[in-house]
Amino acid sequence: MTESIMAEIARQYRRVHENLLALADGLTDEQIGWTPNETTPCVGFHIWHLARWADYLQEIINGRGSQLWDTESLAARWNIETTGLGYAQTGMEMDDKMAASLRMPRKELLLAYARRAFALAEQAIATLTDDRFYSVYETLHGENWHDGQIGPIILTWMEHDNRHLGMIEGLVGVQGLHGSADS
Repeated sequence: MTESIMAEIARQYRRVHENLLALADGLTDEQIGWTPNETTPCVGFHIWHLARWADYLQEIINGRGSQLWDTESLAARWNIETTGLGYAQTGMEMDDKMAASLRMPRKELLLAYARRAFALAEQAIATLTDDRFYSVYETLHGENWHDGQIGPIILTWMEHDNRHLGMIEGLVGVQGLHGSADS
C-alpha cells in the first residue's frame, strides 16, 4: 500500500527534530551556549528558534492560543525580554548581535520545551491528509506567502529547519566535537 504524501512529509519533519535532539542531547550547557564571536548565535539559539517555529506552526494548524511559549509564560520564566525577538517572538529577523547575546535557559529546560513544541507540531502535521495539502491557513506575516497553503509552508519550514540543523552541526564541529547529526 502506498503511503500518503502528508504521512511522508510528517515522517521527514519528525526526523529532522529527532536528529537535532539526538545531537543536542550529547552536548553540555557550555557547548550549547558557546559562540565563536559577537554576531554568531549559539547552538541554544538555533534550538530555541526551531522550537519557536514549531510552536507557531502547531498554533496555525491547531488554532489561536495554543502556543506553549505563551500558555507556559516561558519568556517570563526564563527572564527573556521579548522586545526584539522578531516576528511572533520566533527569532525571525532578529539583529545578529542580539541573537548572539540572547541567553537561553539551561539545556534541560530548553530541550524540554523543544521536545514539547516539536511533538505538538508533529502531531498537528500528522492530522493533515493529502487533500488538505493546499488548504489555506493563516499566512506568514499576514502576506500571501504560499497563498497560505499549509503543505508548501510545511515544506519550506522543513528546509528552514534543516538549514539551522546544518548551522548547529557547524557550531558543534568548530568546538572540536563530532558535528554530524545523522551518523
